[in-house]
Amino acid sequence: MKALLICPALRGNVAALAESAPLANLALFGRTLVEHWLEHLALRGAREVGILATDRPEQVRAHVGDGARWGLRVAVLPEIRELTPAEARAKYRADRPDGAWLPAPLDTTLMDHLPDAPEYPLFTNYADCFKALQQWLPRAATEPDRIGVREIKPGVWAGLHAHISPQATLRAPCWIGENAFVGRDAVVGPAAVVEADAFVEGGAEICRGLVGPETFIGEFTEVHDSIALGNTLVNWRLGSTVKVPDAFLLCSLARSMPVFSFAHCCGRLLAALALVVTLPVALRPMLTSKWRGQPVLRPRIAVRPRGSGAERMPGDTLVYHELTGAHGWLRRWPQFWKVARGEFAWIGNRPLTPHQAARLTTDFERLWLAAPLGLISLADAEGCTDCFRVQTRAHASFYAAQTGWRLDWSIFARAIFLLVTGTPYSQARERLAQSVKRDMETREAH
Repeated sequence: MKALLICPALRGNVAALAESAPLANLALFGRTLVEHWLEHLALRGAREVGILATDRPEQVRAHVGDGARWGLRVAVLPEIRELTPAEARAKYRADRPDGAWLPAPLDTTLMDHLPDAPEYPLFTNYADCFKALQQWLPRAATEPDRIGVREIKPGVWAGLHAHISPQATLRAPCWIGENAFVGRDAVVGPAAVVEADAFVEGGAEICRGLVGPETFIGEFTEVHDSIALGNTLVNWRLGSTVKVPDAFLLCSLARSMPVFSFAHCCGRLLAALALVVTLPVALRPMLTSKWRGQPVLRPRIAVRPRGSGAERMPGDTLVYHELTGAHGWLRRWPQFWKVARGEFAWIGNRPLTPHQAARLTTDFERLWLAAPLGLISLADAEGCTDCFRVQTRAHASFYAAQTGWRLDWSIFARAIFLLVTGTPYSQARERLAQSVKRDMETREAH
């Protein structure tokens, strides 16, 4: 049985909830919203789930993987905008037998509420979000596959490895997540949720509030009628938001963790090394440009990819450069610096100007902007250089939908093959296959 999940796009009324991750990855009682829904669908017989993601689909894909931990086959499908359930059905269920899908409305669901609780929307405003959490709190401990949660006294639940001081005061109803720490003389509750890996120092008080995962609450800090996520404090009654500058009062514990993976850091270091090693090759077009009185670097404007974080909203642009007097791949030499700075990736989709981006007419074509900017693209590896060709747009959209490290390595290898031989790998393979076929036909004739 199949089903579709639609990830909520950015919501202006609850923007603080999506600062560090898309709303689909919002942690609620130790699990993200998308995890709650995948488990819900698996228990109702689903075997394949498509997740339609607009905001930071790469983070959703990294979080859910292939769905094997739920016994599902999961595919994250980037979309240019949030589809309605009716639009999603028309797009993905057309010409497919109804018997293969879960019955409506489970066949297509917009994840703007928790399972079986559509009357409690999460993202209309902060007050509704907190109300939905309070409604779900007693149910969270009884969810199937929930391991290690214990009710330490009526209406008070604690997760696995939670450390709670005997001198702390816990007032029902409240929830304390896995590996959370509650210090001496701290007060948690009533109507309080402390998520996994949060740290509440002694003397602090959490009342009618939510403390997000990996959030530090300092000594004697009071969180009343508020949501604390890192150093962001939201009063859910008033809808007001403030950034707390004092890390001793409120901060994110995740800041001390590495922001980039080891592979990402190595890629940036290799880009810096490539910039230095290839400098002698780049000097010739630089000197030619200077001799002709031309600028060495030509600035270009590119549309930033969507879903790269709260600071990169749709419509933002960045400036990158090309070598004025160079041709071919060498023209991109200054972009090694963009890769070293983390603004470009080694493999991604090539940058588009705002005018070029406006010419992407269909939702499929606009997937081009859902992938990171790259020094090398799939279209490059296949010998497609004109961004307005149908093949180039198809390659860019395919990459956005199927991006992964295996595909990245394949593109890199094909780009090296093209650079060395001057022939795209797919064409060379086709020519080789035709040559082998002709040889076999010749042998059979003799």
